[in-house]
Amino acid sequence: MDIRSDLYSLGVIVWQMVAGKAPFRGSPAEVMYQHQHASLPIEQLKDVPQPVALLLEMLLQKDPGRRFNGPADLLKAIPMITDALDAPRRITRQSLRKKPPADSLVATRRPRVRPGPKKVSIARLPIT
Repeated sequence: MDIRSDLYSLGVIVWQMVAGKAPFRGSPAEVMYQHQHASLPIEQLKDVPQPVALLLEMLLQKDPGRRFNGPADLLKAIPMITDALDAPRRITRQSLRKKPPADSLVATRRPRVRPGPKKVSIARLPIT
C-alpha cells in the first residue's frame, strides 16, 4: 500500500457525495470483496457529468498502477476537469494522465486569494 490507496479512499468519498450512496453495499466482507474484485457500478453515475465520472473511474481503479501516481498528479488534472465541466466537453483517461506543458496556464495557475475584511471591530470580538 502507498499513497494511491488514499486516492482510492478519496474516490469512494467523492462517489458517495455525487451518487448519494457508496459504490458497493453488503456485509463488511462482501463490500471488501467487491472493492477488490467487482466492476464499478457505473450506472449509479448516469446523472453525473462525464469528466467527474471519469475522475471517479480513475481514482477507483483496482490496479494502483492505473490510478494517479499521487496527489500532485490529481491536482494537475483538476483544472482540466473543471475546464471540461465549464465548456461542456468530454475528456479521456489519456488527457488526464498527460503532464501539462511547463508554459501552460494549468501549470502556473495560482489559487484565488479571497480578501479578508477591510477592518475588524474590536467591539464584535467575543469576550473570554
